[in-house]
Amino acid sequence: MSKAAIIAGLAAFIAHSAQACAADLLPPAPSLDSPALRGRFASETGAYLRADTSYGLLRTRSATSTFTAAVTAFQYDATDAGRAGMVSLGAGYRFSEFMRVDLTGEYRGSARYSARTSYGCSGSRCSDLYSGSIQSSVLMANVYGELGSWFDITPYVGFGAGLAHTTFAPMTLEAANGHDEGQSAQASQVRPSFALMAGASWDLSSKLKLEAGYRYMTLGAARSGAISCTPAAGLCAGQVQQTGLAAHDLRIGLRYGLTNGDL
Repeated sequence: MSKAAIIAGLAAFIAHSAQACAADLLPPAPSLDSPALRGRFASETGAYLRADTSYGLLRTRSATSTFTAAVTAFQYDATDAGRAGMVSLGAGYRFSEFMRVDLTGEYRGSARYSARTSYGCSGSRCSDLYSGSIQSSVLMANVYGELGSWFDITPYVGFGAGLAHTTFAPMTLEAANGHDEGQSAQASQVRPSFALMAGASWDLSSKLKLEAGYRYMTLGAARSGAISCTPAAGLCAGQVQQTGLAAHDLRIGLRYGLTNGDL
């Protein structure tokens, strides 16, 4: 037998032995579709109920005032709408492992509104301070795209559209330069509302899910009542302010399935 044949035989024997040892020592590589890696990928459909709570940061998007017609060089120096909690109840339906919809009604607690303005006044600059509160109730239809389940966690993205009923509580005017003061009446409006959402749910049981996520929501414009001034003939008489509102919400809640399948 030639040396080449002997070397080739030894190489084949060593390769076969190494392969056998590796098979004995290491388990097979898991498939990406393995349930142990991916978790359950639920395909059941059905109705569910939900309850949520959140803590939101309310932001003013733009502000206007009818006071601009009475003074010169009017401007908003600062506006803020504060923070507030929210509670929500709803019901929905899961059409497939990729899509579900729900209808929610929520109450947003009072957020503190404040604004500081300045304008031309007797050859100098005068400034006014406004304070009040804003509260909203929102009816929203939502649709969600679910992105599969891994280790019982299901990420999602969503979009919502609905109506926001916003109440601007009586607003107080304090004139920093010692001139007019006043207070507005309470006023309410109904405006379109839209939301973008992202988060994830976690299976607590076959029927109960814990859900947490972030939501950006527009609430339309909040409009104050007309201000009654002291003295009554002051420049601020009848002034109305309006500001657009948007909320950044961190939400947590529970979803409970009304069928025997996973939701």
